Amino acid sequence: MRIIRPAAGETRLMSKGLSKGLSKRMPAGVAYYTASLRRFGVSALARYLVMATGLVAMTLYTVPEARAGAGVVLATCLWCCWAYFVIESGARAVPALRVGMAARVMLSPSGIVDLAGILPVPIALAAGVPPPTAWLLASLWVIKLAQDSPGFAQLRRVFVLEAKPLASVFALFLIVLFLSSAAMHVIERRGQPDAFGTMPATLWWAVVTLTTTGYGDEVPQTPLGHLLGAVVMISGIATFGLWTGILATGFAAESRRRNFIQTWDLVSKVPFFQTLDPAAITEITHMLRRLEVPERTPVIRRGKVGDCMYFIADGEVAVDVEPAPVHLGPGAFFGELALLGDSLRSANVSTTQPSTLLILDLADFRTAMAHHPELARAIDAEGKRRRSDNQRRRDLDRTGALPS
Repeated sequence: MRIIRPAAGETRLMSKGLSKGLSKRMPAGVAYYTASLRRFGVSALARYLVMATGLVAMTLYTVPEARAGAGVVLATCLWCCWAYFVIESGARAVPALRVGMAARVMLSPSGIVDLAGILPVPIALAAGVPPPTAWLLASLWVIKLAQDSPGFAQLRRVFVLEAKPLASVFALFLIVLFLSSAAMHVIERRGQPDAFGTMPATLWWAVVTLTTTGYGDEVPQTPLGHLLGAVVMISGIATFGLWTGILATGFAAESRRRNFIQTWDLVSKVPFFQTLDPAAITEITHMLRRLEVPERTPVIRRGKVGDCMYFIADGEVAVDVEPAPVHLGPGAFFGELALLGDSLRSANVSTTQPSTLLILDLADFRTAMAHHPELARAIDAEGKRRRSDNQRRRDLDRTGALPS
């Protein structure tokens, strides 16, 4: 089995760079014994724990009994969480300061979230706002959940791509909202002047009815009002159904696009696929099956007949070869010899962590070969080269085994 290692990519986390920078400024003994603590401090888990602790402390700080009994402890906890976010924001800002891009980073969405997490509370306290009220601004820390989340990046892209359909439905919502409010104001204002005597009050009824919340505090009494209310409720269901459909379709399309790009990248890295035209690679990409594999699960066993090859989309596998097992991560592939006519597996492969594998079956691959003659030629050339390499290796082993 030939093993292809993925290209090593650069890390995207500035926090790791901060950890390394701190270790260089520490004495060797201190850096060694605090390495684990520093790695945990810059991890996402630590960030979430600090955020959760701060939000719990902020919530308890609004309770008079808790503030009277443990106000100092809660305030200390809140200041420690605030200090953690200051250090985290500094870790993002320092590299930008060194290259003269501080303003650009601070005005970026991530920079604005950092500033929103550290500036409002001290400013409110300095302005004389009571601490229980000022620390309510710590609720802005929860926005950090969206700071580096791929899911929120996908959500933002879906809103950008579907902006026009969403705006059209919003326009429909406004049309129904104001027309129904005006009509209900005319119909019910005499019988219920407190609930429908003004347009602001009627707008509240229209919003509650359109969103199908229906608090029940404002209910029309006339038959015409009941009819209008029924139309508004049906319109609300239709409007939010359109919004849901647009977003669901957009998410599905964006997920397919992202998966296709990732899969295309994996397929195009296979040496005997690199000479193919885009149509052939696209067809192969659509043939891949996704498989979720738990940790420590055998994927390939030595000596078994192979009928597919595997791409690693996420996770890690270990290939049992001499002199030591080889670990493959996202972007790597294995088992491709099964597509070249070498049906017997030459090594054991198992997962070392929960993994997502993409499978290309031999039957689907042969179908693609029938549609694309250039693929058949590439496979034939690669198979001849592999057989020649294997024969040369056997000849060398036989020569080395002969007595001199």
